[in-house]
Amino acid sequence: MNEDGSGLVSLAENLDVRGSASWSPDGRWIVIGAVDDKGRGLFKVQADGSEVVQLTKTEGTNPVWSPDGGVIVFGGPEVAAFQPLLAVQPDGTPIALPDIRIRLEGQRFRFLPNSKQLVYMTGPQRRLDFALLDITTMKSRPLTQLDNPAAISSFDVTPDGKKIVFDRLRENSDIVLIDLPKSGASQ
Repeated sequence: MNEDGSGLVSLAENLDVRGSASWSPDGRWIVIGAVDDKGRGLFKVQADGSEVVQLTKTEGTNPVWSPDGGVIVFGGPEVAAFQPLLAVQPDGTPIALPDIRIRLEGQRFRFLPNSKQLVYMTGPQRRLDFALLDITTMKSRPLTQLDNPAAISSFDVTPDGKKIVFDRLRENSDIVLIDLPKSGASQ
């Protein structure tokens, strides 16, 4: 699409996209979770639309591409309110990750800039915390121990990789008893 919104070109029209997309570091490909006429999968689409490659035959949502271009991490098939964290190489070769389950809603994982370290959210809905997975060693460690029971739906990592920016939604309601005037009473 041009700056003014004209010239819109749709890529991979046969794909019904699920979740967010991620650019390859070289800007030549877009990776997406989608459904085509054969079923669900993770797909990479050439930025000019000339080629679509199916990377997996399993459900994949909200993929993120590592800064070095060697790893694509994504959410796998839903199981209750969670999905496993899965990974493939750009040619579709699976990468075995530790058993990490993430909540379905929101953006739940991001690579740190210039590294193979992945920040992800873990825990139940009202007690989410951040953890760090090193893709090279496959070791994971907690980053936070938040004690406020607010919901977090999305986050990002600052360009220098030193801070996590996230939203917090705290549902706070009051219960109030209102005495209604008796029927027929003057107001």
